[in-house]
Amino acid sequence: MAEIRITISEIIDICIANELIPDFISNIEILGERIKFRYKNEHPISTNIDLEINYKDYNNGLLFLEVQTNWIIDKYLRFKKLPNFQYLQYEHPVLTFFLQQFLKDKVKIVHIEDINFKNGYFKIKTFNE
Repeated sequence: MAEIRITISEIIDICIANELIPDFISNIEILGERIKFRYKNEHPISTNIDLEINYKDYNNGLLFLEVQTNWIIDKYLRFKKLPNFQYLQYEHPVLTFFLQQFLKDKVKIVHIEDINFKNGYFKIKTFNE
């Protein structure tokens, strides 16, 4: 078993270095325990939306995040059914990341036992098969 202490900024740096953040995400800022960024859609009239994602919980292989945005987009997200992706599911305002399944498919040997967020650090307890 290992324990990893990592900040949100370090996680973002790792994602950028490994090209895991798509082109339509820009202006990434870290505000305490929040990630703030701009989402640009691909419609003929481009729209930029400022979003914040906050850590909520980790339980049974699922990472729960809360999405916050301005009130107009918030109203839209409440009623618009968005498509779910392979490792993500969205039910307003909670974004669920199937983290353990993602790691099983991509890394295969690392399993996360627990994640806690405290004093600006994620503490991630892992074990290997």
